[in-house]
Amino acid sequence: MKVGTTAANGDGEIGELIAKVFEKGWENDLITIFVLDGALVLIYDTKISNSNVIRQASLPCMMQGQSLLVVAEDVENEVLGDIATDFTCTTEKVCIIKAAGLAEDRKAIMEDLAILTGGQVLTGGSGMNSTYFVPLKLGSCKRVIATMDNVVIIGGSGELVDIQERCEQLRSTIKLSTSDKLKDRLAKLSGGYAVLKVCGHGKAEVREKKLKITNALHAVQAAKEEGIVPGSGVALLYASKELDKLQTTNSDQKIGVQIVQNALKMAAYLIASNAGVDGSVIDKLLEQDSSDLGYNPARGNYVDMFKCGDVDPLKHVPSEFAKATSMISLKNAI
Repeated sequence: MKVGTTAANGDGEIGELIAKVFEKGWENDLITIFVLDGALVLIYDTKISNSNVIRQASLPCMMQGQSLLVVAEDVENEVLGDIATDFTCTTEKVCIIKAAGLAEDRKAIMEDLAILTGGQVLTGGSGMNSTYFVPLKLGSCKRVIATMDNVVIIGGSGELVDIQERCEQLRSTIKLSTSDKLKDRLAKLSGGYAVLKVCGHGKAEVREKKLKITNALHAVQAAKEEGIVPGSGVALLYASKELDKLQTTNSDQKIGVQIVQNALKMAAYLIASNAGVDGSVIDKLLEQDSSDLGYNPARGNYVDMFKCGDVDPLKHVPSEFAKATSMISLKNAI
């Protein structure tokens, strides 16, 4: 909750909302960019190089006013162009995605999807490239939510008994294996999802709330993966002290270490400066031994950063600093 609140610019309501999502384990599907309602599902285990494959599958969609989700090993660019043109003047939507995984893993994931949606995994030799196609081989679901990295299928039409049987098979296999991929497949078959509805008095307010929620979700996801550190630049500030132990062999190396130390301290100094506080309050932090202690400009005192909730995801802190040093190296190279 503290990480989410910090990432949402101190909005405690959003922080609490995000905390509930993660408590339920529904954090995997974060940013909605494409939604299909009442979709038929075509699962194709090879590369689609013929536009007729998708056109044939889209016929029942157009007749029934449904959308189409296509899951394939890959799709030729020419096919994508043809389908985009075909659907330009229709009210139906089509979403084409590459199946996750490699080789046998991908095949197993497609079979999971077929069981979930009540469809079949089709191949290049199953009649899809001909002029005849059996619509009964398509799966279906109530909704598809697609992001840049994930696709969530809600309300699959597969038989509950078949889904439960598949889950039991996976649980039995997991007991004999250490593969995380099996656990991931089981989680996707048996997991839930969360829908966050954002509203406001205008587009600007809704846009701002969406941004806060997105930032909070990403921050909490990162914190869950690698933990948290004191925020407001305090973690980097204390990291600068560790460089005092670094042995240098010449003046150039010594200057380089000092430059990095100053950069590490800068975030904490800027936050204090923006609050109208003298930088000396930050210098005092470097004179003590607790790495949890930081300065709170709003309260005007020193606080335990973890207890007051001013924290950052550990995953973000070094990555941002690494990006900054990378840009400097690029500039110097040029």
